[in-house]
Amino acid sequence: MNQDIFDWILLLVRWLHITVAVTWIGTSIFFMWLDRSFEFNEKSTRPGHVGDLWMVHGGGFYHVEKLLMGPTKVPDHLHWFKWESYWTWMSGFILVCLIYYTGDGTMLLDSMISDITFGKALALSLFSIFGSWFFYDFVWEREFTKTKPIIGHILTLSWFVGMAYLLCHTLSGRAAYIHIGGMLGTWMTANVFMRIIPRQIKMVEASRKGEPVNQDWGKNAKNRSTHNTYFTLPVIFIMLSNHFPQTYGHEMNWLILLLISAGGAAIREYFVVRLSNPKRSMTAAIIGIALIVGVIVFSREPSENVDAAPLVDSHSHEAPKATEPAPEVDITVTPTPVASGKEVTVSGVAVFEGTPPVTKKLNLPAGCSQGGKEAYSNEVLLKDGKLQNVLVRVTKGLEGKTFTDVPTEEVALDQRGCMYTPRVTAARVGQKVTFINSDAVFHNVRSVTTQNQKFNMAMPRKDQRETKIFTKPEVFLQAKCSVHPWMGAYVAVMEHPFFSVTNEKGEFSLKNLPEGTYTIEAWHEVFGTQTQEITVTATDMSPLKFTFKQ
Repeated sequence: MNQDIFDWILLLVRWLHITVAVTWIGTSIFFMWLDRSFEFNEKSTRPGHVGDLWMVHGGGFYHVEKLLMGPTKVPDHLHWFKWESYWTWMSGFILVCLIYYTGDGTMLLDSMISDITFGKALALSLFSIFGSWFFYDFVWEREFTKTKPIIGHILTLSWFVGMAYLLCHTLSGRAAYIHIGGMLGTWMTANVFMRIIPRQIKMVEASRKGEPVNQDWGKNAKNRSTHNTYFTLPVIFIMLSNHFPQTYGHEMNWLILLLISAGGAAIREYFVVRLSNPKRSMTAAIIGIALIVGVIVFSREPSENVDAAPLVDSHSHEAPKATEPAPEVDITVTPTPVASGKEVTVSGVAVFEGTPPVTKKLNLPAGCSQGGKEAYSNEVLLKDGKLQNVLVRVTKGLEGKTFTDVPTEEVALDQRGCMYTPRVTAARVGQKVTFINSDAVFHNVRSVTTQNQKFNMAMPRKDQRETKIFTKPEVFLQAKCSVHPWMGAYVAVMEHPFFSVTNEKGEFSLKNLPEGTYTIEAWHEVFGTQTQEITVTATDMSPLKFTFKQ
């Protein structure tokens, strides 16, 4: 399908979803307000009178009275509030299918979070939406939850926590959040479709026939409706959060989701019991606000002054963390090696033998222009058997040598066509690394790091540039765009200058390496790590060759 047409479909379905969601949520909030605002009218002679309420709106007065079914006869014209809920769920599920279940899970999966396959991710996603309902409904249809609701609340909350943690550690951050929202939305709509409306129908039919009305049906329907009102603010937050990667893109995104949801439910509690129990409502409001403020403080990235970032003292930090355990290297960097002998440039090539893995086709949004070409993931870039994006570096043989020069030029990592270019790069400790957004779409850059300062910065503007200086060695610091989960890159932060990343011809070059014996490591994110022991001399230095296989 043409991407422009697909985007228009997404826009129109989203428009429908928001419109019907506003009507459903508005109705739910209005009726919850009505129920706590009714006052018993001693002058009323109507059978089943519970209370009434006078309101003014739009230049007129409205008189609303609540009556119990059974004592009250069924009127000729009765309006049912249900289609707002049904259309909200249906349009939302269509959106989830269009965004997350097309393109082999382009938006659903994130290889930096888990290596789950699309089929398994799809099964887990559908289970979170549909399977969760059976657990929730089973709990709240049991007799023990009717007599001791606290048990039901504990079980429901435990399920919510478990699903949030599981999805956030399996799917992309955006997908995890929206599927938790889908889970809650399914509970809400299924409450209406499976429990509230059927029981109200029974009550109406009994009343119409003049039979006794089981008021427990009404209490159960009201209980499920009350559940829905507490789910409302968490669901709205999840809908909005997809535009704010500081939530779903945070490394503790599952905890942020739980705390914000708890805060939203607490604030809803304030409005629900504000008139009947002012003290309890105020306590709930304070808890809700405290939780939200706490999340803001917790998720806030520390500010840093790029120009004033200090260089690292190599004798005061931990050894670099590599993909595989590497020998500790104590290096401090100098303009010219102090080792005796000549300096040699060691060059070579990285090749691949065998059948290359199938590259995943990406279903990119229209704003992620690839010049009319189809887009594919860039974990493996092969050309004529030559392998690109292999980091080649010295891991052993430089012990005791010192270096102090840091290049003044910056290392650029560009977001272009909704892909990181290059996929793998390297920089020296203390060297400037600049992240660039060359797209006219919203990106963010979140670091996955164990040694350097974490960051999660929004980059909404085209040609925006943000510069960072990494003060500790690390192989690898990962950069990712949480908005577009297929976008990822690796930055090797090195203490010495003897490293190289292979180009599109698979070539690498280690310049000015002093004569001596070294261990050379070649790393690729898919094919792993290889090492070679070499002796560097001024003569007879044959090119190195690293051969990777599937």
